[in-house]
Amino acid sequence: MNTSPSSTQAQPAAPAPIKASKSGLPWPLALGLLAAAFLAMLALYWPSVEQLIYIWTTSDTYAHGMVILPLSLFLAWTQRHRLAQVSPTPSLFGALVILALGVGWFLARAADVTVVQTFVVVAMVPALVLAIMGWQVSRVILFPLAYLFFAWPVGSFLVPILQDYTAWFTVWMLRASGIPTFSEGYYISIPAGDFVVAEVCSGIRYLIASVALGLVYAYLVYRSIWRRLAFVALSILVPIVANGLRAYGIIMIAHWTNMEHAVGVDHLIYGWLFFGLVMFLLFWIGTFFRDDHEPLSAKVAGEKTAASTGTVVPATRRLASHATPIVAVILALALAPASELGLDQRMARLAGDLQPLAPAVTQWRGPEHLREPAWSPRWAEPDALSQVVYTGSTKEVELHLFHYHHNQPGTDLIRYDNRIFDGDQWRRIAQGSATVTLPDGGQRPVRETILRGRGGQDRVVWHWYQVAGHTTVRPIEVKLLEAWARLSGHREGSMLVAVSAEFQVSPDEARNVLANFLEQAPRHVDVGETPSDAAHE
Repeated sequence: MNTSPSSTQAQPAAPAPIKASKSGLPWPLALGLLAAAFLAMLALYWPSVEQLIYIWTTSDTYAHGMVILPLSLFLAWTQRHRLAQVSPTPSLFGALVILALGVGWFLARAADVTVVQTFVVVAMVPALVLAIMGWQVSRVILFPLAYLFFAWPVGSFLVPILQDYTAWFTVWMLRASGIPTFSEGYYISIPAGDFVVAEVCSGIRYLIASVALGLVYAYLVYRSIWRRLAFVALSILVPIVANGLRAYGIIMIAHWTNMEHAVGVDHLIYGWLFFGLVMFLLFWIGTFFRDDHEPLSAKVAGEKTAASTGTVVPATRRLASHATPIVAVILALALAPASELGLDQRMARLAGDLQPLAPAVTQWRGPEHLREPAWSPRWAEPDALSQVVYTGSTKEVELHLFHYHHNQPGTDLIRYDNRIFDGDQWRRIAQGSATVTLPDGGQRPVRETILRGRGGQDRVVWHWYQVAGHTTVRPIEVKLLEAWARLSGHREGSMLVAVSAEFQVSPDEARNVLANFLEQAPRHVDVGETPSDAAHE
């Protein structure tokens, strides 16, 4: 309650209010600016926004991302009474955060790192709130802003860990139940049949959904930080244990029904119904410890801000007084997309009809074009392709070159679905790393894959990547080199280089042949334009 000057003099013990003008933005104007900035961000960063939406709509694991923003808005709405006590004040620091995120997005676009691009899109929302609304507003809705990061599609790195746990727990439970069980990795065999703990059985979708719901529940129902942390911990542990029980239950149903149930649709229905029941019980138990008798948006006693006292400044003057941070937000939002557009235009001018040139190799006849290679990588469609064979005294070596231009952000050289083997005509027997010593004393690291064909033939494949004259076997290094190549205007592009040879008895036969071939071959594969394009220039 505000006090007048006279009443303040009558009661000297009471603290006098701080006289301050309402220099912050009016809430309608601030919300309008925030909405406009949000729409501008969606338009300027649309390629990454589109990737984010695509992941949400095509992945069962990350489908929850579509409801995170509405949930965050609801959580912010629960704080509306406290928000009314503060005044939106644009922050120059928020503009700096947007600028830093834009730089990260620009580099991620250059290297085509989707996980960073989607992170920037999500992080832009709380950054815009900080920039337009300021520190006081952001502090009041800190949890709803932090909750937005659950829309970021990340967590696939947990899948192998959860698969290992689910397989171990299921085998342990089956053996404890007295059922003869044989396990090898993710494969489980019982007398009734065989099962595999696939990626979709890891429980990652249950875990993410449980934590996302558990955080909202803890925020709304509890006030004690310890009760909130305890409930969130349960939201993590319960779905992990429950998923192990779910996998065990599916195998037990198959065991009891002689494999007539718990597969296909029964598998999915049982999974989601079981998960829903577990979450219902978790939330029901949580109600016994609730302490939300105090409203979440209750006003803190004695809380006063500049918005609750002082004289009122016209809206136009308030907007003018905050012109610097608002203009900074506009520039920070537009800088990275404008730079990306300029980079694309420059690379489009530099890019020609480049193709890899299969080299001549000393003591080997060839290269001869392969119309129907015995084996070929299952890689993304390249911009240019060369598949040739070299013939030695007793053996043949196939060389496969998949070339990708840099005239667009990133390439398809590193992609989640690229495979050395197709799983149909060729199956992977083993995979590892090797190092080849070259005649000049240098060493070439390669990735080795041993394949077995459907007809019984065996083959060793060595592959590596060449980006802007550099060779590596590390996907992360490829992404960094691709970013550097685009930023520096390097025309060579990126390339998958794979050599392979057959063997009869031991893989060492093919390894010796491939090592001898690489000792005679040039260290780098050249890239040039087609004769027609060269003549045109």
